[in-house]
Amino acid sequence: DTQALRARDWRTKDGYTYGLHGTPTTFTLEERIATLEGGSECVLVPSGLAAIAVTNLALLGQGDEVLLPDNVYGPSRELARTDLARYGITHRLYDPMDAAGLAAMITPRTQLVWLEAAGSVTMEFPDLQGLVAAARAKGVLTALDNTWGAGIAFRPFDLGIDIVMHALTKFPSGGADVLMGSVTTRNVDLHERIKATHMHTGFGVAANDAELLLRSLPSLPLRYHAQDRTGRE
Repeated sequence: DTQALRARDWRTKDGYTYGLHGTPTTFTLEERIATLEGGSECVLVPSGLAAIAVTNLALLGQGDEVLLPDNVYGPSRELARTDLARYGITHRLYDPMDAAGLAAMITPRTQLVWLEAAGSVTMEFPDLQGLVAAARAKGVLTALDNTWGAGIAFRPFDLGIDIVMHALTKFPSGGADVLMGSVTTRNVDLHERIKATHMHTGFGVAANDAELLLRSLPSLPLRYHAQDRTGRE
């Protein structure tokens, strides 16, 4: 009844209030992606770039700085150079192969460090443990683009990473017939900040798209390891 509807909290999954807040199908996919990545909380967005954007918008504000690896996914760099700059958020690039260099770059304005493993296009694999340790020593959050790792190559949260985003368009989709991304955490407070921005920006996904991912997930390890052996999908 109406009283029960109004009593529901859109931030939880114990009921359904509005399509953009989630459906039984999207909740099921969120839970499976969280399990795959080794996290506990997940939101789905329309693309990998949307996952990057919602993370930045949720965690950064005027006067803050974000650090990006110099081999970062190109659209992520452009987002920082253009839209984030308009909101008064600055960015700098660091060498992902130099953890000590990252530590030296962190200032009180630095609120977020993005990581990639491996780096986009050039495929360097950084010293994740060293980079995470450098950020944690200064109390700075870390976010990893784990599209290449796909939740299979390693367990990023076990390394101390705070947020993991994933372009589900790639390995999890498999069929090249859906665009989607995810943002996963183990921290409920971080998740609620991201979830709020997710709601405010309308970054929801359709149940039918989530269904396509649920179709493909069981064969993810086969696709991933086949690519690992041949160098191509």
